[in-house]
Amino acid sequence: MRPEGPATSPSLQESFVQLQQAEGLRQQGRLEQAQAICESLVQGHPDYAGALHTLGLVLADRENHRDALGYLVRAAMLNPRSWTTLTALSGVYLRLGAIEMAVQAIEQARSIEPQDASVLLMLGDILREERKYAQARDAYRQALAIAHDLVPAALGLGWCCADLGEFSEAAEVFEGLVRSGLRWIEPLRALATFPAAFVRIDLLAQLDKVLRDPSESEAEFESSVAFIRSAALDRAGRYAEAWEHAERANRGVFPAVQRSLENLSERRRASLATLRESSGIAGARGSEGPVSLFILGPSRSGKTLMERLVSRLDGVERGFENPIVENTVRRTFQASGLPPDGQLGHLPPQAYPLCREIYREELARRAGSATVFTNTHSGCIFEPACIVSVFENVRFILMKRNLDDNLLRVFLRKYRAGNPYAYDLKAARDHILWYHQMIDLMVEKFPRIVRVIRYEDMITDPATASLTTAELCGLLVSERPAGTVTGDLECAVPYRHFMALKLES
Repeated sequence: MRPEGPATSPSLQESFVQLQQAEGLRQQGRLEQAQAICESLVQGHPDYAGALHTLGLVLADRENHRDALGYLVRAAMLNPRSWTTLTALSGVYLRLGAIEMAVQAIEQARSIEPQDASVLLMLGDILREERKYAQARDAYRQALAIAHDLVPAALGLGWCCADLGEFSEAAEVFEGLVRSGLRWIEPLRALATFPAAFVRIDLLAQLDKVLRDPSESEAEFESSVAFIRSAALDRAGRYAEAWEHAERANRGVFPAVQRSLENLSERRRASLATLRESSGIAGARGSEGPVSLFILGPSRSGKTLMERLVSRLDGVERGFENPIVENTVRRTFQASGLPPDGQLGHLPPQAYPLCREIYREELARRAGSATVFTNTHSGCIFEPACIVSVFENVRFILMKRNLDDNLLRVFLRKYRAGNPYAYDLKAARDHILWYHQMIDLMVEKFPRIVRVIRYEDMITDPATASLTTAELCGLLVSERPAGTVTGDLECAVPYRHFMALKLES
């Protein structure tokens, strides 16, 4: 006779089997079926942490992050030592823009399971979103040391190396993925943006082998292929073919962004009017704390190259396209009991001291011991007068580039988000010309804290560009050479005929 003891009831065993089935369906991409099973399980067992966890994952896969958050929070409440739930929760916080909460959740997960590859992958994703590329790179490397075939970690590593200017390692990572048989388009998308000298594989040959990711629409996929093909043909000196593919690629994207372009046009008009009306008086110029150096200019005008050059000066911390201003403004609205808003110009003047204090804290956290913190975030060009009025120790390096060269490089590129002007040559020209108007006005309004550097001068004489920045920010000039900066001067020469025809049409 069997001894009596605890046993799993048939209903509990059946629930477990159903949960495993739901997870299998989720991994197959059959999300509606997986969601239906999980919802049924949660209805019958409201405190079933496993079902809540999987339902949260399903909803996150369906981009419904707000509802996913509720289920994952409940799962973590019921099973607070589940590092898998904490990692998933961290990912949802990240997608919702709650970086600090994402950090808290992933640190909890790391304290429980410090050597899990998925935890390190999520840590890398968070650090990358924070523009802490060097630390993110290290986290991705640790994840890959544990799970060598973790493709998302390899992609993250490659992009971080590229953002840091480490193109040799970045190309090695992405080309390694291609050689391993990965047929996603992402490695080719990355390699098409790198300086040609670092790319060894034949992009045109590899494009014929790529497969569409199910999460990407057919139109998006075809557009991406066309842009990459155009870049590869440009490098090969086959300019007429490159232009033909670029035109086709841009035509495919432009209809979908026209509403965004209309909104952008209105914001540009308002920004120019606000700057014209500005008194030109700088706000608080605190004697303590780091200098905020905004390096701004049209897309493809050399902001990143300039920031890389400036970072060679002693006392400079790179911020990249840092969201510090946007985050500060949002926090100020929330702390003031106001509805959320991301524009500094909408903040009531009485909230300026609080905004300044929050920014000061954020800046200290990000800059560390550095005396200058750089920022190339494109959104900052819309509110320069407000930035000068509210924040302390602000400086600007503004980039200008030959119009044709700048225009071509914008037109040959597909952006992950934003920049709706890029997909029509006339709209792109209008945007660049507006940017030049903003630059000229900023020089007029704030001559003591603004310097203009031309892309061509930065490439041919990096030492002078570096010295200009050092003097603006009060930095000592190192005896180390400024180093070289590689660019693509007069890249538009082979395309001027095509561009003129397009602009005249």
